[in-house]
Amino acid sequence: MGKCGVIVTDDVGAYDRAKLRLLNGAHSSLAYLGLLAGHETVAGAMEDVDLAAFVGTLMKRDILPTLKAPRGLDLNVYIQAILERFRNPAIRTPCRRSAWDGSQKLPFRLLGTIHDNLQAGRPIDRLCVPVAAWMHFVRRKAADGEQVVDPLAKQLFDIGKHCQNRAATDLPMFLALEHVFPPSLVSNEIFTSGLPGL
Repeated sequence: MGKCGVIVTDDVGAYDRAKLRLLNGAHSSLAYLGLLAGHETVAGAMEDVDLAAFVGTLMKRDILPTLKAPRGLDLNVYIQAILERFRNPAIRTPCRRSAWDGSQKLPFRLLGTIHDNLQAGRPIDRLCVPVAAWMHFVRRKAADGEQVVDPLAKQLFDIGKHCQNRAATDLPMFLALEHVFPPSLVSNEIFTSGLPGL
């Protein structure tokens, strides 16, 4: 990666996959976890030592193993650059804006990574945390009488209003969202039992 942040590569597919999972996946994770912790911006969430450490570990131990490094890009250097970008107080990205359209983003940013780790027999505990945080986010917004900004806003609001803060009742409603959760995850007990706090 050059000093100005430009990456020169002829391996566009691998780079797009790395960006989607490392940059976008970590960004969504920070947004949902940051909102639950009361942070207004991504940079503010990165000031939370525990949250910043969690996201860094998520990228290095859980997302990185699912990627093939594109030609011209050192993925470890890329991770550090992403974390520095998240920490930059001049980039005041609101967590609430980063949380928009979760039903469309999560399948590509996190659920694909979870699927690959399950296929490889690797743990998914940390990866399940931001997915559960999204569910908590939907539930909390509905409890406040607000719809999330999402193409499935009405459906998510209805789910959130019917949540009882119990895994047995709440989780099946979310997992029934066929456009979000593929059957391979819905039927996987490692995944469904790994969603914390539901």
